[in-house]
Amino acid sequence: MVERFITDAPDLFIVKVILKGNPGSQKLIILLDGDQGVTIDQCSKVSRAVSAELEENDLIDGKYFLEVSSAGLDFPLQSLRQYKKNVGRSLKVTTFEGEEIEGKLKEVIDNRITLEVSSKKTTELKEIEIDKLSKSMVLVSFK
Repeated sequence: MVERFITDAPDLFIVKVILKGNPGSQKLIILLDGDQGVTIDQCSKVSRAVSAELEENDLIDGKYFLEVSSAGLDFPLQSLRQYKKNVGRSLKVTTFEGEEIEGKLKEVIDNRITLEVSSKKTTELKEIEIDKLSKSMVLVSFK
């Protein structure tokens, strides 16, 4: 349903839709991202459209809270498109084996990312398949 409301903004995409809580007291969270970011106006437009559709078709029983927002930097990367958007930024990734790696995202090809990992003495390029990663966070730099 949400896809229909973002067709006029091809740079927008859905990161995740979460419905949580108990019937009669649920929270529907729609996280969006965009190749050029997401504006408050875009979130408001989607929120109004989704809310109208939910009410018109009575899709959620009882009371609910709807939140439409940008995935933001505090939310892990979820899609290939998000990785591509963040080329050039620093990431902290965690593999399913528990290994944590920090580095600059150099490229995204197919289902693989390449991180430039620097230590005191060396810099190496490390290729990792995205499906081997349990979590990927963009690191914020205040330099």
